[in-house]
Amino acid sequence: MRYHGEEALGLVETLAIVPVIEATDKMLKAADVELVALEAGGSTLCTVFVKGDVAACRSAVEAGAAAAEKIGTLTGKNVMPRPIKAISAIVNTHDIDQGEEPDEVPHGPTQALGMVETFGVLYLMEAADAMCKAADVELVGYENIYDGYVSALVRGDVGACKTAVAAGVKAIEDMGHEVYSHVTIARPHPGLEKIIKRYSTEGLIG
Repeated sequence: MRYHGEEALGLVETLAIVPVIEATDKMLKAADVELVALEAGGSTLCTVFVKGDVAACRSAVEAGAAAAEKIGTLTGKNVMPRPIKAISAIVNTHDIDQGEEPDEVPHGPTQALGMVETFGVLYLMEAADAMCKAADVELVGYENIYDGYVSALVRGDVGACKTAVAAGVKAIEDMGHEVYSHVTIARPHPGLEKIIKRYSTEGLIG
């Protein structure tokens, strides 16, 4: 979704990716805004960008920030009512569509999404294994933001995702390690598909 500077911008920034995915879901559900960009590579900070009118962006940012704080660390939030046109170049550097033709956003109900995030790949692998053994879920996503924070995303029905997330958390804690964040999104907003596609396990070398 290219941004041309024509609308207000709403931004929420978090430590690591799972809180920003949760924030994005709540932002898209809270107001008439569109997901335009996501920065989640090269540092522990992750930022979601949405566009819409000023009031919608304010409502979305407040909802997203509150959601992120519940499960992780919120590092910043902002609404830019009238950004200069040159700001679009920065936003489009992190274009969620990554230069591809935007996919049609799916409509109708989608499967629940379960996510667990920790520090260290070996702990995350144990968690992902436990998640998929504990319930009828599919491992659909993996993200490593290059500073040690890693996450696993699974899909299934709500009950299965909750069971899987609990198993993943327990697996990490049983190793004497700390879970950074975890969440189950019962009814993900269809707009989250753009993020899930970016971290799809289908693109990993098997």
